[in-house]
Formats: sequence, structure tokens, C-alpha cells
Amino acid sequence: MQSMESINAEFERQNTSQTGPSALSVSEKTLALSRLRNRFVWSMLYASLAAYFGILIIVLGCSDVMYIPVYGEFNLGLLAIVFQFALVIATFWAYCAWAGRVYDPKASELLQSALGQQNGDQHG
Repeated sequence: MQSMESINAEFERQNTSQTGPSALSVSEKTLALSRLRNRFVWSMLYASLAAYFGILIIVLGCSDVMYIPVYGEFNLGLLAIVFQFALVIATFWAYCAWAGRVYDPKASELLQSALGQQNGDQHG
């Protein structure tokens, strides 16, 4: 799987290296942006599902271990539940941070490009 840096570099190369009549169309730019988003989202989904089912398998396979106290009434089973909630929050935060840093600026550029073409601007 490609790193996010190489994906971002490829996206930038496609958007900046071609100008004039051979420039990428708005639909090609949209597809490139969609591929960029999908790579990130699917990677996050696979990692989250692996962690989720990994914890689930551990909890189901070692159910007697889940009663071991960690701190007072707080045991390993409750710790697994807290980890699941933390995983959801971390996944949400990671996507929002990535979208704000990488995806949203590129989507804004794409919107400006599309509006420019709609208004008769000849810039790619």
C-alpha cells in the first residue's frame, strides 16, 4: 500500500504538472480526489476493524481473564470496553484532522477550478 505522502505527492503532481489544453478535466480531478479520500478511509476502516475484532476475539476467547481487577472495581473487561470507545473517538479525530489538513484544501481547489470552468475561465 502506498504511503499518504506518496499519494498526496501524486495528486499534487497531476494537478500542477499539466496546464493548458492537456490539463486534467474537473471530472478527472474529482476522481483523483475521490481515490485519495478512499485510500485513507479504507485504510482507517481496516485498521479499526482489525483492532475491534481483535479485542472481541480476545474477550470471547479469554472470558475468565476479563474479571481480573485493574483498579478497584475496574476490571479488564471494562478496560476493553473503554478501549473500544477510545478507538471510535481516535478514528473520528484522525479522519477530521486528515480531512482538515489534506482533503478539504484540495476539495476547495477543485471547487474553484470547477467554478472557473463554469464561468468560462480557461485555467485547469
